[in-house]
Amino acid sequence: MAEHLTTRGTDADVVAATLERLVARGYLDDAALAERRAEDLFLRRGAGRVKVAHELTRRGLTDTVIDRAIAGVLEGRSEVALGRAALERRFGAAAPVSRADRARACRFLLGRGHPPDIVSEILGEDD
Repeated sequence: MAEHLTTRGTDADVVAATLERLVARGYLDDAALAERRAEDLFLRRGAGRVKVAHELTRRGLTDTVIDRAIAGVLEGRSEVALGRAALERRFGAAAPVSRADRARACRFLLGRGHPPDIVSEILGEDD
């Protein structure tokens, strides 16, 4: 917010006062923003931990805030189950059987930011 106001020529004192008022009123809360965004990415968009961390970093949030948001959303949830749900939404309930289907599923999950170890667990061992 400070960068946004500063780049538009707002005086530094006005920026500081504005930020103080916004924080005091609860309008600026990085932790709440990070948790809401992480929840949306994980649960509704099928993103994995890598993509969520990248998106939150891109928004300028600190590593500590990002780690807490990810941990908060994943608490009591399985990354494998979330990845399987994303795969099912995209390709249907049938497990990928052919080598081509497994490769497509692997590319999809990796592209959504699921870590390779989670993708391996979702897809199982290749025969």
